[in-house]
Amino acid sequence: MLERHVFMTENTMKPVDMTIDNILEYLPHRPPMLMLDKVVAYNETDIHAQITLSEDAFYFQGHFPNNPMMPGVMIVEAIAQAGALLAALNNKFDRNTSLLAFAGIDKAKFKRSVYPNETLCVFVKLVKQRSILYKFEGVAKRGDKIIALVDFSATKISK
Repeated sequence: MLERHVFMTENTMKPVDMTIDNILEYLPHRPPMLMLDKVVAYNETDIHAQITLSEDAFYFQGHFPNNPMMPGVMIVEAIAQAGALLAALNNKFDRNTSLLAFAGIDKAKFKRSVYPNETLCVFVKLVKQRSILYKFEGVAKRGDKIIALVDFSATKISK
């Protein structure tokens, strides 16, 4: 599944100019754990979001001193948040009574590092939804370079 990372084409996505203020309406995450700061486009099954990596982000402070890079787990978190946001934007669940929580990582590959002051583009595809379980494929990119590929699942839980 991970190698099918070219599944997202912006031609089929609806362009939007969604900022962090709009994202806060759809996700339960709050700073410093809210990773996404912009949505570029989305449709029923795909989303393109961005995160601008501020040099002040908490995860750069100790990972690693004198050579800060974004931890892989934070890249996965950004991809997962984009998946939850995609489901919320498409009204896949009632945001007033439930939220999506990580259920598992099926596969993850990290190909490159990302550093402070870079922009990470996150693409996520909803592959399957069955009852309360959601399966996603995600890709993080810097420009045209793939940073990470993640297949993951989330489940709907009550608030």
